[in-house]
Amino acid sequence: MSKLRILDLRPCQFVLGMREVEYRISKMKQLSKSMLQDYLSERAIPTVKGPKGEYFIIDHHHLARACWELEIKDYSVRVMEDMSDMGEMEFWNKMIKLDWTYLHDQFGLGPHNPAQLPADIRCLADDPYRSLVWEIIKAEGIQKEQIPFFEFKWGAFFRHNIPGRLSSKSNFSDAIEAASALARTRHADHLPGFIGKGKKDKKGSKKKN
Repeated sequence: MSKLRILDLRPCQFVLGMREVEYRISKMKQLSKSMLQDYLSERAIPTVKGPKGEYFIIDHHHLARACWELEIKDYSVRVMEDMSDMGEMEFWNKMIKLDWTYLHDQFGLGPHNPAQLPADIRCLADDPYRSLVWEIIKAEGIQKEQIPFFEFKWGAFFRHNIPGRLSSKSNFSDAIEAASALARTRHADHLPGFIGKGKKDKKGSKKKN
């Protein structure tokens, strides 16, 4: 592992959920200096070294944004693969094939050209539907999965199935209620992390509706 400047890390997505970022900021502010160092040392940001020697984030975008908001300028990264010898087209074709980039925006539009991705973590837009998915995961309505960008698949599902325009500052409690119910139905059973009505959690107890 090595340390790099947060603003030198290139995002591989257009959006994040600011409610999750705000939660992380609040949690990190409560930690002592030594506890914060331990917390961050256990969460190295996975990256890919790409063309021109740039480093691209393939996970932990929310953590990176929270660190920037807290004026943490450098962060430990883990290089998952070195693709610096590739041309731009070959690089992005492989990133797409590996599902290491998500090219839809906060309006659900895309996929966009990777050249349009934000330059750094400050420039990611807020997608309330990504925040909505995080809330449902937190409430144990969706099982957290180690699948790249699986939360965005749920976000797209909620965007197309919950009527009305969602805002992160209004009508959010109604959206949480609707999404919690929808996540348990057969209409969502194709999505990673689907729990479903009556299925058991890791401890073996049945989850409630």
